[in-house]
Amino acid sequence: MDSIIKKFTSDDEAYYSDYSFVTNSQLGVLNRSPATYQYYKDNPSHRPVTKALNFGRAFHMCMLEHDKFESDVVVEPNVNKRTKSGKEEYSKFLALHDSKTILSNDEQDSLVGMRNRLTSSSEAMELLSGGLAEQVNIWNDPTHHVPCKGKADYYNKEKNILVDIKTTQDASPKGFRSSAYKYAYDRQSAFYLDGFEVDEFWFIVIEKSAPYNLGIYKCSLDFLDEGREKYSTLLETYSYYFIQKLFKPYEHSFSGTL
Repeated sequence: MDSIIKKFTSDDEAYYSDYSFVTNSQLGVLNRSPATYQYYKDNPSHRPVTKALNFGRAFHMCMLEHDKFESDVVVEPNVNKRTKSGKEEYSKFLALHDSKTILSNDEQDSLVGMRNRLTSSSEAMELLSGGLAEQVNIWNDPTHHVPCKGKADYYNKEKNILVDIKTTQDASPKGFRSSAYKYAYDRQSAFYLDGFEVDEFWFIVIEKSAPYNLGIYKCSLDFLDEGREKYSTLLETYSYYFIQKLFKPYEHSFSGTL
């Protein structure tokens, strides 16, 4: 078990390509339909690395693993890609940095501003001290007997808390609460809190544009209960389709009254 956790912690590709343990992100896919989940599992290259995903990866490195950010992230050259010489120069740049995360100058500037805002908050830095970033745990859901895994942004074993850091358009309580339900952060926080067996789950959220407003939110019991109901329902669905095999994923269809 420890060797699996160590592998998933050190190797992002191994963690994200593995389907033997269910993740919160995979539950989000399952929530669309069992057929969608099966399709993504069968076609791992179906979901390309988008600009947003690329920025999100760089954001987490910049905020939580700055040494890794310095070594694994590069800024693209300022060349005219519509000219022959510009295309050639950019192609050489891509070939030289094919394994790295590439940012535009504007994205780099945004990340610097966001990191400066984060480090200026004593409350945020207190939450992000004394623990470890990008920590993996694996567990077996006790109700539905589904093997699960999670990679926490920040785990403080001594304080027994998890901290998740996110970008947002609106860091205000009303704005972030809206995003939290839109993107099922309640499900994520409950899934992780139960899986890591911690006492508290916190969100640190930073707006992506100046002045980079920052919000710090502790998940309430009601918020966690709502999320727990969501992830438990999805694990039950997972069990029906992929463990007990009572139904076939590609035969799933929607129904209702319009």
